[in-house]
Amino acid sequence: MYWHLTEAPYEPKNLSCQKSQFMQTSEHSQQCFIAQQYCQHDFLYFNYSILSYCWLNGSIMTTLIVSGFVGYQVYNGISEVIKEYLIPSLEAVKVRFEISEIMAGVTLLAFGNGAGDVLTALVASSYPGGIDYNIGATMGAGFFLCSIGVYLITKTSKSQIKMEPVHFWRNVGFQIISIFVIMVFGVIGQISYFSSISLTVLYLILVSLVYYQERDKILKSRKDSLGERVQTVNEAKYDLEIAQKFDDMKLLYFWDKKSEMELAAKPVKWATPLIRLNYVSGDARVKMLAKKFRSAVKLTMANIETQKQKWDRLSMHEKVRAIIIYPLQMILKFTLPKPQEDQFDKNQAIIFPIPGSVFFVSVVFSFPPWWVYFLALMCGFGISIFINTTTPSQRTPPNYFFYIQLYCILGSLVWIFFLSGLLIDFLQFWAIITELNKTFLGFSLIAMGNVLPDCITLVQLAEQGYAIMALNGIYFGQMFTNLIGFSVAFLKQNFVNSGPIKFNLFSIIDIEQNAFKLMVILAAFLNLLFTLIMVVRNHYIITKFIAKLLTIFYSIFFILSSSSAFYHAWVKK
Repeated sequence: MYWHLTEAPYEPKNLSCQKSQFMQTSEHSQQCFIAQQYCQHDFLYFNYSILSYCWLNGSIMTTLIVSGFVGYQVYNGISEVIKEYLIPSLEAVKVRFEISEIMAGVTLLAFGNGAGDVLTALVASSYPGGIDYNIGATMGAGFFLCSIGVYLITKTSKSQIKMEPVHFWRNVGFQIISIFVIMVFGVIGQISYFSSISLTVLYLILVSLVYYQERDKILKSRKDSLGERVQTVNEAKYDLEIAQKFDDMKLLYFWDKKSEMELAAKPVKWATPLIRLNYVSGDARVKMLAKKFRSAVKLTMANIETQKQKWDRLSMHEKVRAIIIYPLQMILKFTLPKPQEDQFDKNQAIIFPIPGSVFFVSVVFSFPPWWVYFLALMCGFGISIFINTTTPSQRTPPNYFFYIQLYCILGSLVWIFFLSGLLIDFLQFWAIITELNKTFLGFSLIAMGNVLPDCITLVQLAEQGYAIMALNGIYFGQMFTNLIGFSVAFLKQNFVNSGPIKFNLFSIIDIEQNAFKLMVILAAFLNLLFTLIMVVRNHYIITKFIAKLLTIFYSIFFILSSSSAFYHAWVKK
């Protein structure tokens, strides 16, 4: 399975996958033997110890560079899957079932933002000490967003941020309750099936509470949506009368005043007797200009937006990132369908089922026998032929395109599951080499890597005047991660152990082992409690001063926990 599998000249007793075992011998062949024979069970997809001690001859510096590159690729891969495939597919579900913005925020969008964290927790539960990773990553991500994230929003927002009292108590209160329930499990000393399921029930209670509080707004939103559809039909009839005067036209071109004097073009889907037109949004109603062009011209708004962001306008980091993730984007393109209707391409649609089926069975069934791959290929070929025969034209999605979008949701989750496994493998290796605490690695590397893309999105929302929406996104997303993420991870451990799992968080005997878990849980709890007290005393106005205090608290915690982690790993031992 691995390159240049090495036989050890001898096999010492009591070998294990630990740094001390690698350091006891200077022979690369012996180190490679330990990595091959004793480290395999510590990794799910990729044994980084073989990369270091077999392929790179034990060079830690080279391993750091290579594995760092892989880790960077994996972080960006998870972000790319969520941004380009999962969230647009969930938005399609929202439109299809007419889910209001409020309910979508607490369900679909929370799922889209938290899917990476939840699947990372699910994958981590398969590793030794996986609960340490889960607590560090999940609590650390919430702690980061509820302090640094809040500070970035208040700093970016151009207006005062005042929360509705009921909404603020609901958001922060449920966050506090979710962490308190985890601490109760720690006092009890074990987590049973009932305890795991109770976290999911608590999240369903939150969804029900949101619906009860916002039901009037939800009903009004549905009425407004119906009114918009009626207006769209009336506009379409008017536009049809104009379009009939240009019956030889295949494209309609629009002029957008906000596009810096550039032409924005979009193909029009012709139908009989009605025509569907998509308008360019602007401060004023756009002027429609009809000109006769070649029918071969195929421009979309996505093309125009891409042209605006020219290469020379990108920052150095954006250029480097674009080059690094380009191969991954190509792989994603041939395993997942594009979920946006205006980006549909028949050639891509008939190709993705074949390699996609091979990839999915490899991940879901952990590299099964050949006959499973054969069945998957037959299924992929069948889907490809069906799409080819039922798709009317190159750029026109089929009538059942919504089911392709549902497939994209499932495919995105499989990709996130796979990339999360590679991410945990990466951290597992450095936990072995550096001997740093796994909880610390969870809230430092995993948590920060997962929340940085969310922070960018939240800042953009705040810049556009949606600071309250961004704050709701923080609390809803983290409640989903805390409750559903821990629920599925603990439930998986229950099934693996065929019963309750040990969780002696406050045990005096295990106090040194549980120190980092207690630190991050209590710090996240105190951070939310402080937020609740300060904002309520300030009449539900979140000021920059309050956000700065939260940031200072997080910084002090991070410095102290980092110092403690390095001291216990490198000095005390």
